[in-house]
Amino acid sequence: MNEDTQTESSTEFVDEATSEELTLLKHRARLMGIQFSNNIGIPALRLKIEAKQKQSEGLSDDPEMVTGPNPLIGETKESGAAKPLSLRAQLQRDEMKLIRLRITNMDPKKRDLPGEIVTVGNEYLGMVSKFIPFGEATDAGYHVPHILYTFLKNRKFLNVKTTKRANGQIKIEQSWANEFALEILPPLTQEELNKLANAQAAAGVFAEETSSIL
Repeated sequence: MNEDTQTESSTEFVDEATSEELTLLKHRARLMGIQFSNNIGIPALRLKIEAKQKQSEGLSDDPEMVTGPNPLIGETKESGAAKPLSLRAQLQRDEMKLIRLRITNMDPKKRDLPGEIVTVGNEYLGMVSKFIPFGEATDAGYHVPHILYTFLKNRKFLNVKTTKRANGQIKIEQSWANEFALEILPPLTQEELNKLANAQAAAGVFAEETSSIL
């Protein structure tokens, strides 16, 4: 692959990631009852969502801090016993926790793809991007942040079926279907985690040795 092809592929990926983020933000804004123009940009839409959150959730001037008691901790700011979690900290804890999955892509158009890079983002976590493999590569489980798991669970594809009627005419049926079949696997045991850590460490050493030889 020459340099021009690499640059073009990189540009296409950036455009796709930007388009996915804008689609996600528009969906979120509609759910929150926010009105916006069709040609709105990502920065402007983020500001609208942030303003709506301040109004509806009772945020202070600091858009990250939740005012009042924190039900996740059970303490108030006045008690001094514990400092309330910021909204960013809550999202970081809940949305970035890892879920072990077995992943199957149900879209026939992608049956030959080993996987793809999935990107999701918001104003508090920023952009979360990860390569998501499909099929056999996930048989033993693959860890995915919860925010990406939710995105994969909700993603659809247009399924097109063609059948031939008795009179010879072709009938085309279209329907939206779940793109991924996701099976949640139990978390790894401590012994399995230790084995994985050792395997990754050995792979890292091997890579460095191979690089030095070349």
